[in-house]
Amino acid sequence: MGEFLVSKEGIGYLIMYGSQVFNLNLVIAGIFILCVVAAIMYYCILYLEKRLSR
Repeated sequence: MGEFLVSKEGIGYLIMYGSQVFNLNLVIAGIFILCVVAAIMYYCILYLEKRLSR
């Protein structure tokens, strides 16, 4: 949340900047990147959990 409010760079900044200048492509690209990164992180944790719980 902090990145969305006070940052000067990053994905959250791109989303907020895109919404302020009405650039929908920038907003959608930022959200898509966040979704991909979140999915990769989720599957990494899932893999580690299965690997370590044996």
